[in-house]
Amino acid sequence: MSAFSRGCLCAFTPRIIHLFSTKSFQRTQFFSTSPLLRAAKKARPPSAIKKALPTSKPSFIAPKAVPQITQAASTYQSYAATLAQKLHPTLLYTAPSHTMFMAACYTGSTFCFSYAIVFLWSNINTAEGLAPWVSTALAGVAIFMAGFGTWLILGPARLIKTITAIPKNANAISTAVGKAATPELQIEVELRKMFPLPFFPARKIYVKPEEIILPLPLVPPPPKALTVTEIRELRIAEEEESRKLLEYERSHIMTAPFRHMSRGFFQLFKAIGRTWHREGFMKVEVKGMKYKLDVTGGWALDRGRALDRLARVRPGL
Repeated sequence: MSAFSRGCLCAFTPRIIHLFSTKSFQRTQFFSTSPLLRAAKKARPPSAIKKALPTSKPSFIAPKAVPQITQAASTYQSYAATLAQKLHPTLLYTAPSHTMFMAACYTGSTFCFSYAIVFLWSNINTAEGLAPWVSTALAGVAIFMAGFGTWLILGPARLIKTITAIPKNANAISTAVGKAATPELQIEVELRKMFPLPFFPARKIYVKPEEIILPLPLVPPPPKALTVTEIRELRIAEEEESRKLLEYERSHIMTAPFRHMSRGFFQLFKAIGRTWHREGFMKVEVKGMKYKLDVTGGWALDRGRALDRLARVRPGL
C-alpha cells in the first residue's frame, strides 16, 4: 500500500503540476505576440511594407460649381425681349377719336379755298380801271387765304392711329445648325387715313423700337420720390374717382343727353382751336420722318410707360 502511494506521488511531478496550474492558463499567447511572428516582423524589410500599401490614389469628385451672380444677371431680359417672346401682338397706343378735328380741318380749309377763289374772281377779273398795285394786293390776299386752307387741310396728315409691338420669329423652329432663331421685336405704326376713302387701306410703317424717337417721355417723372405706400394711395384715389363718375352716370340717366351734348360742343370748339395751334400733338420721329402723336386722350399701355421703355428720348426734337 505504501508502495502504491509512493508511485502515485511520483507521478505528480513538478512538470505535471505546472501544466495544471492556473498561471499557465493566464499566460495565453496570441498570434500577434508570439515569438515567431515578432521575429518575422523584425526581419521584414521596409520595401516590402511600401509594396504592401495601396499605390492607387483616392479619386475625389469635384464639387459642383456654385452659381455666380453673373449667371443670375444673364437671365435678366429687357422689356423689348419680353414682348418679343410673346406669341401675339401687344397694343401699345391707341389714339382718341379725331372725327371732330378732321371735320373742323376740312370745313375750315374748304372755307379758305372758296374765299380765295371767289375773292380773286370777283375783284380782279371783273373789275375795270384798277391800278396795277391794287390787283397785286388783291391777289396777295387770295394767296394768303389759300395758304390758310393748305395749313388746315394738312392737319390730319401723318397722324398716328395705333402703335403695336409685333414679335418676330416667336414660333420659329430650330435651324439647320441646331440653334433656335432669336425672337425679335418689330413696331407697327399705323397712320390715320387723311381722307376717309373706303377702298384705300391705312398706311403702316414697320420699324425697330430704337427707330422711334420721342422729344420727351410720355409719363414725366414725379416731382419727388414717392414711396410705395404713397403710390398705392394715389392709385386707390384714381380708382375711387373713376368709380364715382361711373356711378353718377348710371344714377342720372335722364340728364345724360344734356351732359353729352355739352361735352360734344366743348369738343367741337376745342377741335377748332386745335386746327390752328396744333395743341396736344407731340412730334415723334419714326424712321427719320416726323409724325404727330395725340397725347390729350386715347389709351396707352401702362399709361405710356411701355412706349417710353421701348422708344428713345431725345430732347429738342
